[in-house]
Amino acid sequence: MAAGGPVSELIMFIVAVIVAGTVAGALAYVTTDIAGGIKVRGASLADQLRTDFAIINDPANIPVEGTGPYNYTFYIKNIGRVPISFTSEAVQVFIDGNLIPPANLTFMDVNGNVITSLDPYEVGVIKVTLGTQLSAGYHKLVVVLENGKKRSLVFEI
Repeated sequence: MAAGGPVSELIMFIVAVIVAGTVAGALAYVTTDIAGGIKVRGASLADQLRTDFAIINDPANIPVEGTGPYNYTFYIKNIGRVPISFTSEAVQVFIDGNLIPPANLTFMDVNGNVITSLDPYEVGVIKVTLGTQLSAGYHKLVVVLENGKKRSLVFEI
């Protein structure tokens, strides 16, 4: 009976060490998971901060060509630090809330050459082809990049 005290204390000590090890393992897993999430989110945020663009049209004078179909010209300037994809797969264009189909978009440089990316400080052209002319009055253009960065322009026809 005298040996029962130290044996029970030893068992309690072993159980305490096992419980402490389990808690430490769980905390290590959770901490690693949180750190990984912060790293991924930080990289995404850094990418969004390095990517920026502006629509540089004169809102009172949007160039239009043709008599049906009508080709509207919008100028985009990459004001970020990294190149942006400049294709119909990477850029969505909305006019008055309507998504313009990729087949109706042409992406070019200012010299009329088709391009697939827009380098920093470079100006690109988006030609939007519409079957009918936009009505007189105000319209809203929204350009959205593949990373979710968007800019809008209210223009007048």
